[in-house]
Formats: sequence, structure tokens, C-alpha cells
Amino acid sequence: MHRTLRRLALAVAVTVTPLLATPGAGQSLLDRTPNLSGGWLGETGTLQFNFLHRFSVSAAPTRKVTNTPTFLLSYRLPFPVVVGFNYATSSDVVSSPPLPNEWEGFARYARFGGAVQLGYNQAAKSADAELTLGRRVGPVRLLAVGRFLSRGYGSDTTRYAIGGGATLRLHRWIALAGDLATLLDRRPGEKAAWGAALQLAIPYSPHTFSLQVTNTTTATLQGASRGANKVRGGFEFTIPFTLSRYFGRARRAGASATGAQPGTSVEMRAMAFAPQRIEVSAGATVEWANRDQLEHTITADDGSWDSGPIAAGATWRHTFAQPGTYAFHCTPHPFMTGAVIVK
Repeated sequence: MHRTLRRLALAVAVTVTPLLATPGAGQSLLDRTPNLSGGWLGETGTLQFNFLHRFSVSAAPTRKVTNTPTFLLSYRLPFPVVVGFNYATSSDVVSSPPLPNEWEGFARYARFGGAVQLGYNQAAKSADAELTLGRRVGPVRLLAVGRFLSRGYGSDTTRYAIGGGATLRLHRWIALAGDLATLLDRRPGEKAAWGAALQLAIPYSPHTFSLQVTNTTTATLQGASRGANKVRGGFEFTIPFTLSRYFGRARRAGASATGAQPGTSVEMRAMAFAPQRIEVSAGATVEWANRDQLEHTITADDGSWDSGPIAAGATWRHTFAQPGTYAFHCTPHPFMTGAVIVK
């Protein structure tokens, strides 16, 4: 039986790989679904905190509301790896004996549209793994996953799960998402895991927010692979802390000390301008490239010129004809400042 299931999982992986493998980057909530990570990494030098809260209501007459939070804390390394952990209370991953507190430490590597996650679930005493593949087709992002649970739900049995999902971008700040996953050897009382969500980006901020409906309890690999009879509503809120904004400032300032040539390019990355100060000759054109996931502006402190919103991945140019010092900032993020020195 297990041999047949492994062959099925392998066949699914072989089938979807050429369809879904495309270059990818760190993702926000708008590019993933309630029960799939989407191969998400985040920005380099960013400490990520996600707060996922799900609620269920008991039957009449009590109609008691039970909440199940999952807290994620992770850090993106200088290479395409994120390390972190999930902590969940009121978990139902292990029911005999009941272990309501669930910890999952993990490391995720993402490259070329795919991601591999390895982790350990403390409650189930299980080494777990996930393979994620993703492909974008216009406003739609397709996802497929395969999961390996060495001690599924605290038993001595290895369990396998497969799943898929999609997000649909309706607007730069709004997306719809849905997913479906199932254990390959579902047992009585075990349901397929599903989730649906309205995903929202908070304009001009690094935060995203999700309103969800699902039948899963926690956001760990085991929690997101098995559904229950209860339907839960909830929300998720993402809070990135850009540490490089605080600890990398001295390095960036030092890097900007040398003079720049005409046509100098400045990057907006990790909520900062790099370099912050540049020197150019009169008549030079400076290009600003937005490498963040947020919109920024290039606005002169004296109001004499303004780029307007610059979308993620876009650029803007301005020519400086007269000598002088031109200070500028980002209007939505006024702590982002810089200057062009024209000789």
C-alpha cells in the first residue's frame, strides 16, 4: 500500500514540475493561500512575525467560541533560505495524549519557482518536509505541494500529503486565494484540508492581512494537511521588521562616500535608499530602481520635483542640470531620506 502511495506522489510531482517551475521571489500573503506557504522567503535581513488566529463555534445551546492562534517568527538569511518556527496553542495535531502546545522549527530554501522546507514538529516528534512548486500565469499564481511526515500526528506511521491552490490578483492590493490538500491514506474522521481567503495588502506599508475560512487548525505542515469537521473563520496579519534598515545604515553610508558618475542608479531596498548620498556632474541623469515590495516616491524636500508612486520593480529618472545639493525623501515612508550632490 505504501509503495503504491509513494509512486502516486512521485507521479504527481513529475507531472506538475514542468508546469509550475518558474523563477520566484519572496512572497506576501497576496501570493499564497491559507494552508500553503507558497515558497515564501521574505526580504533579506528581515525578521518576520506572522499572527494567524482561527476561531470555531460549538453547537447550540452553548455556542462557545474557541480560538486557535499560530505565531510564526522567522529570519531571512543573506542567501535564499529562511529559518524560523511556528508555535500554536489549542493544537489538535496530537490527541492521545492531548498536546495542545505545538512547536515546529523549520528551514526553507527557495529557487527557480520551487521551495524545499525541512522541519521538526515537537508535539508529534516528527521530522517533516514539504516540496512547493509555483507558477504565475497573468494575475493567477498556481501552487502545488507534496508533504512527508515521518511520524504523522504522533503515531509511528509515515504519512504523505499532496495539495494545490491558487491566488488571483484583483488589484495590486487585493487577491483571492484557495487551496485543497489531502493525506494520501486518510483514515476515518480525517477530512481533506481546504481554505479560502480574501488577501489584502495595507497600502504603502510592508504589512498584509488575510480574512480566512478553513477546516484546519494550525499552520504547521501537519496542521495544514488534515481537515476536521469544524469550519473555522479567522485572520492572518504579517509584520516584517527590516533589521537592515537599522543595522546596515553605517555600511550604506560608507558605501556612498565615493563619487558617482553620470547616470548613477540608486536602489530602494529594505525600506532605504542605497546609496543614500551620491555625487554627479551637472547634466547627469539619476535613476532610482524600486527593489522593494512596496511603492515608494522620490520627492524633493523643497517640493520642486516628485516622482509620484513608483511600483515595485519599476524605475524613475531625473536629470540634474544645476550644481547644488538636492535632498529628497519618500512621502509614504519619510524615514527614507537621501541626497544628490551635483558638482
